[in-house]
Amino acid sequence: MATPESLNPAPLTGLGDHSYKKVLEDDYSTGKLNLKFKGNTQNSGTANYKGWLDISKQQSKQETKFQFPYKNYFLQIATREDGAKVHVDFGEVAKVGDKGKINLFANAKFGSSHFGQAIVRLGGVTQWNQLTHHLRFEYNPTSTTTVNALSRTFWKNKDWVIASAKDFQVLNGFGIRRFDFIVGRLSNNYDFFFRYLTKEPTKAKQLNQLADGKVTLDFVFRQNKQTFGLEGEYNLANSQLNALVGVTTKVEKVDVKARVNLTQQKLGLSGKGKLNDRFNWTLSTEVPLNGTIPSKQGFFPLPVGFTLDASL
Repeated sequence: MATPESLNPAPLTGLGDHSYKKVLEDDYSTGKLNLKFKGNTQNSGTANYKGWLDISKQQSKQETKFQFPYKNYFLQIATREDGAKVHVDFGEVAKVGDKGKINLFANAKFGSSHFGQAIVRLGGVTQWNQLTHHLRFEYNPTSTTTVNALSRTFWKNKDWVIASAKDFQVLNGFGIRRFDFIVGRLSNNYDFFFRYLTKEPTKAKQLNQLADGKVTLDFVFRQNKQTFGLEGEYNLANSQLNALVGVTTKVEKVDVKARVNLTQQKLGLSGKGKLNDRFNWTLSTEVPLNGTIPSKQGFFPLPVGFTLDASL
């Protein structure tokens, strides 16, 4: 039984996992010590544990996540310090054409201090040809907006990808909280992405305020064992420009990455390898390029991040 789309690990509020993230964002967890475990069962069930320590703040957090099929349903139970979540995918409830389908889902988030004031969500996922659409309504008894609706549309074929995420305040006055989108052109050697991200996506806005977000251009180029990334980000609200360049390659059996923030003049480095067939490690750091001494982070003389993950 395949894991349903409503349990896709990518956040529903995001625009998906694309190639620029693998070059410019992933594996740069500087400032944290992470421990991850994942186990699988023969019937598509999974068990996940993640614990992390913020080195500077000396604060630790952890979360667990269990998901498994039950008859025609798929269930997920997750816990964190601030509460728990129970998610149920009710499976296919209708067909769309010959190959399309609609799944319905529901989940509830319980806070650790106000267990009786749960955030309840109801929604559905429509998959048809290259199109996937999520629609979710959220009732939050502790929020002044009370009910919000989120819609994410994702379309992809061989050469193009288009995704958008829209978040609406439904009751107590209609308002748009988020309108993000991405358009990408994909090929064997290069990818190009144009993104727009809303400023403060949790607050309702007037239409003219939606133009105060960030415009981002991402370019990814692959050659032999190397992948290069270039990103330019322009903040429309304060006319601020930020630029990143990055490269990934493989040295022996280690995946090596380097990222330069041209605006902040910082160099990020990371390496990822295997201890054995089950355990992987990732080590990262970030140092200034302007001649200043790297800042001490906790009990380490320079910023550092380390991740140990295992599949059991």
